[in-house]
Amino acid sequence: MSADPKTVITWVLVLVVPFAATAILAGFLTRIPYDVQLQIVQDHFAAIVGLPVAAIFSAFLVVVLQQTSGPVRFEGLGFKFEGTSGQVVLWVFCFLAITVAIRLLWRA
Repeated sequence: MSADPKTVITWVLVLVVPFAATAILAGFLTRIPYDVQLQIVQDHFAAIVGLPVAAIFSAFLVVVLQQTSGPVRFEGLGFKFEGTSGQVVLWVFCFLAITVAIRLLWRA
């Protein structure tokens, strides 16, 4: 039985990325003293929490739009994106919009 390379890569990423993220977080939590961790989170909360949440929320929006209205198509500035490329462009725009909003509304 031969597997499609795209399917294999997808499953490798689905398994490796969460494992790698967990390993990095575990290393951070076990190697750095708690008071230093607390100070880092307090000083850089928007970057540590805000950006990952923005990325996840952007992905959620793209997936919900695809599920409710079919394949994502995007046209603008002389470009035309359809299918996966449309999803990627829409995700980037959503992520950048949320990131800019965090930056504008965050007290520095």
